[in-house]
Formats: sequence, C-alpha cells, structure tokens
Amino acid sequence: MIGTLATFDAKHQKWEEYCKVLEQFFEANEIDNGDRQRAILISVVGSSTYSLMKNLLSPDKPKDKTYTQLVELLKNHFYPKPSEIVQRYKFDSRNREPNESVMEYVAELRRLVQDCNYGNTLQQRLRDRMVCGINEDRIQRRLLSEADLTFEKALSIAVASETANTNAQEIQNQGATAKCFNMDKKLQEAYAHREPTNECYRCKGTKHEAADCKFKQEKCHACGKMGHSLS
Repeated sequence: MIGTLATFDAKHQKWEEYCKVLEQFFEANEIDNGDRQRAILISVVGSSTYSLMKNLLSPDKPKDKTYTQLVELLKNHFYPKPSEIVQRYKFDSRNREPNESVMEYVAELRRLVQDCNYGNTLQQRLRDRMVCGINEDRIQRRLLSEADLTFEKALSIAVASETANTNAQEIQNQGATAKCFNMDKKLQEAYAHREPTNECYRCKGTKHEAADCKFKQEKCHACGKMGHSLS
C-alpha cells in the first residue's frame, strides 16, 4: 500500500478534507471496488467516529451501506444543509468590506453561493453581486460601462483597476517622500551656512558670535578684564 491513513478527528479536521485524503489513497493504490473502499473507511475512521456512524444508522449497520452512503451520512451530520433562503439572503446582502481586496471579496461570494442553488444563473448572480457590492465608485463605473459583461470579465477588470490604483499610490508616495527629503536637505544646508545674527558684545560686531571673536583673549580697555569688552 502507498501511504497511510489516520483516524478522523472532528476537532481538528473537516470531514470533507478527510474524505479527499481517502480518495487520493484509493487512487494511489488503484482501489476502485466499493466494498473494499467501505471496509477501509470503517477500519481506519476511528472508534469514536465508527460509534457515531453506527448510532446514526441504527438499527442498520455500517457494513450494510455503501461507501458513498457512509460518506454522505457523516457529511450531513457534521455539516447539515443550510437553509437555501438564508444562504441567498447572506449572498445577496454581502458587500465588499473596507480593506478587503477584490479577490478576497470574490472568494467570500463563491463560498456563500455554494448552497444558494442558483443553477444556470450562477455566473450572472456572481457578476451582479460583485458589481453591486464592490463598494468603490471608480471600479463600479468602469464595470457598468462594459457591454456584455461576464463574471470572469468583471473580475479581471476589477482586479486590474485595483492593482493600477495601488501602483499609482506607491509611485505618488515615493515622489512625496523624495520631495520631503530634498526639502529637508536644503534646510539643513541653509542652516549650516547661515550667518550669525547675534551682536558680539566684545567688539560690537554682528557677523559672528562672542565665542568666535578674535578679541576674546585681549584685555578690556574699560575694566582691564581679559576678553570682556574692547569698547
């Protein structure tokens, strides 16, 4: 046998995911016989899940059902089919959230529409909900201007518009940052080369600070102190 199968743990795994692993195991080992598939499922699923299976089937027994019937039995138990009316309401009222990307919004719409049973109108429903719920005037106007708009075309346009807007903002932000940097640099240079404005009390000069005065080591004519004043 290729690969191994673990027991099912409802607390950490979805039943559908577990069944996908089973199907890959069957394919890898070329197990296409329904009786063998059922036997493997019953033997590896684990004691707690087997007990659940047995209780749900009572008075029938798991070994008397097909593999597909056992899979559907537990699927309906773990994930009972939701109300079609409620699911349609959730889908039809779902708008794009702030900071939600177009792809994230569409992924959520695809999830919500699974149990709506829209049949042949599914693609049109997805298109209409995406256009109406996109919550961005610029993209919405672009989509509404398209003739013969399909869901796939609407998705492509919306993603391209979103990407272009993000790229434009990055370019603008980089330009603003460079402009601020250049302004700061000019201010620093101007500050470094500014001329002193304070009057020197030693010589009454106005082109330098007192600490830079060439007479700071000379004796004051008025009081005789060193570096006091020459006037």
